[in-house]
This record gives sequence, structure tokens and C-alpha cells, in this order.
Amino acid sequence: MFRPYRDLFTRPGAKPLVAAGLIARAPRAMTGIAILAMVTQRTGDYALASAECATYSLACAVLAPLVSRQADRHGQRRAARPALALALTALAVLAGCNWSGAPAWTAFPCVAVAGTMPDVAGMIRSRWTALYRGDPRLHTAFSVESVSDELTFIAGPICALTLATLVFPEAGLLCAMLFALVGVWAVTAQRRTEPEPVARPTAAGRTGSVARNHGLQVLVLSFIAFGSIFSATEVITVAFATERGHPAAASYALACYGITSCLAGLVVGALHPRSALPVRLLTGFAVLTLSTVPLVFVHSLLTLAAVLLLTGACISPTMITANLLVQRLVPAARRNEGLTLLLSGLSIGLAAGSVVGGWAVVHLGAAHAFVVPVGCALCALLTVLAGQRTLRRHQRAEDEPLQPARAPQPEQRVTGG
Repeated sequence: MFRPYRDLFTRPGAKPLVAAGLIARAPRAMTGIAILAMVTQRTGDYALASAECATYSLACAVLAPLVSRQADRHGQRRAARPALALALTALAVLAGCNWSGAPAWTAFPCVAVAGTMPDVAGMIRSRWTALYRGDPRLHTAFSVESVSDELTFIAGPICALTLATLVFPEAGLLCAMLFALVGVWAVTAQRRTEPEPVARPTAAGRTGSVARNHGLQVLVLSFIAFGSIFSATEVITVAFATERGHPAAASYALACYGITSCLAGLVVGALHPRSALPVRLLTGFAVLTLSTVPLVFVHSLLTLAAVLLLTGACISPTMITANLLVQRLVPAARRNEGLTLLLSGLSIGLAAGSVVGGWAVVHLGAAHAFVVPVGCALCALLTVLAGQRTLRRHQRAEDEPLQPARAPQPEQRVTGG
């Protein structure tokens, strides 16, 4: 089972890339919850905190693809580091405004500019694609990335909340900023695995944003619904546990989500399915939808945890397939942008799911509010079902010449990680 993972890391630079990437992707999991904890600890205003978090999520969804487009054109190092500096400056000003009790409106320009935070997860997947295009190890590499995502989304919020509540309100955000600085710098320092930039897009990529690709549009729409499942489930689970007098139990129930997703990702990464990617994605969403249906019948925290264990096992396999499909839908010159747009759809879904899930808790009660993630899963399934022909038609040939990674030089050393 572990042989595919051993083979994956035989490539020079692979191990440092994973290590640096694990640090660099932590801010995506930490920043939103760190802002929420920071604002509520200082002001107790949950409405303001939620508005700032939503603004940050939407800013990331809009600005991160623009940063990734520049990474495609000018290289990841030249695009990511200035964007990181801008985002960290904005977050530092945000922390200062919160600490000093500045007017509430001052926070919103800060969180909007902080949306320039580079999407390192997409950039690392782009590196794997350049290294292993047309190679079964690409499937394993994307499995590693999916598991890394899950690990950071399990540990990141816990770290941010603990620091904000036990040290001082801004501590969680400052920690996320430190991870971003170290991680992004370490990833972009690894020139050995960085794809060559394409300053002048080929004819396939000369028509403007890759967002015009109809196949990618299907994926992004499905991932908006996909992201809504996560955030709605999180909000409703917290409310469900609180209604039953055990609010702390919500974190344990949600941890089940992440644990089985990690395990499923590791198992899937050791396999090499031969079915077509669009069919595989449709199957993943179908199984995910079926696994969410028992949520509407949950009446205790124990049964909720059991259902979340089942649902979590469907997450990583679906994300792995979607990311593999992106690199077959977009030209190599737009790979960073395409992968980031997929995650932007996920971010929009996370923001929308929180709002809809909160509304459902207020108007339906926590137990009945679980119809929301079920409905979101069904929307994702129907989107992919309706888009099957589009996904098949817009796939690029697997042996099409893609953008090669920079060849390692004898004197060159991996400096990151």
C-alpha cells in the first residue's frame, strides 16, 4: 500500500515541498477563525466578526486567482512574495486596529486587501503536475495534498482558537501570519520544482481568464455547493451540541469528519483507478450525497459523530479527482490560475454555507437544519451530472505537451523546507 508514496518521494525536492507546503497552507485554515476569535474576544460582536470573516473569504475568492495568474506568467516566486507582503501588512494593520479599538469600518479595507494571500495549495499542485504529468504518481501526489489540506483544517482552527483565548485575542492571527511568512517563503525558495513561467500564453491560453473554460465552470459551481456542505455542517453541529448542553463535544464530532477524510485520502492515493475522471467525480458526489442523508435522522451526538465519520470518508477522494480534472481541463500556462479558481469556488461555498446554515438553525432548529448540507450535496451532484458531457468534451489529451518544470542543475540546492 505504501509503495506509491515511497516512489513519489524519490524525486529530488519532493520531501521539502511537502514539508514547506504543510506550513504554508496553515494560514488558509487559521485566518478566518482567528479573525472571528480576535474580534469576539475584544468586542463580543459576533455580527461584526462574521462580516469580517465573510469579507475575507470573498476577497480571497476574487484576488487569489489574480495572484495565481501572475504566477503562471512570471513565476511563483515573483508573484507570491509581493502578494504575501501586501497581505501580511494588511493583517498586521487589522490586528493593530482591533487591539486599539479603532472604528469597526477600518477592519474591512484590511481584510479585503488581505485577500491577496497567495494560494499555496494550488501552486504546489501545479508543481506536482509539472513533475509528474502523465504519470500515475500524480494521483498519489494529489492524495498527499488532500491529506495535507485536511490536517491543517483539523489542527489550524484549534491552534488559532487556543492562542486567541489563552494568550491574547490577536495571538491566533499573528501565528497564522508567521506560518504564512515562513511557509510561502520556503515553498517559493524551492526553485527545483517550480514550473517555468509562460510570459506569452499559447493560443490555447490567449482568450483571457481560464474562468471562461466551460468544463472548469462546472467544477467551480459544484465546489461552491461542495464548500457549503462543510461550513453548514460545522455551524449546525455546533448548534446541535449546544442545544444538548455539550458545546465542547462539537469539536470532537467535527474531528471525525477530518480524520476519516485523511484516511480515505491515503487509501485512494495508493490506488490507481482506471475510470474516466468525469465519471469518477460523479461517483464521488453520488456517494457523498448518500452519506449526508442520515444527518436528517440524527438525534444524539454519538450518532452525529458516526454519520460524520461516514461522510468524511467521501471528501478527500472527491477533492483529489476534481484537482486531477482541473489539470486536464486547462492549459499548462494557466494551471496555477485554474487550480486556484477551484479553491475560490470552495471559499465562496464556505462563506455561503455558514450564512445559510445559521439561518436554518434559527428558523428550523439544529436537528432539522441538517437538510441544508443534504441539499448542498444534491446540488453538487446535479451540477456534475448535468455537466458530464461538458467535462468530457473540454478535457485535454493526457499526452499533450505541458509546461515542464525547471530541470534541476548539479549545483542547485533545494533551499526551502
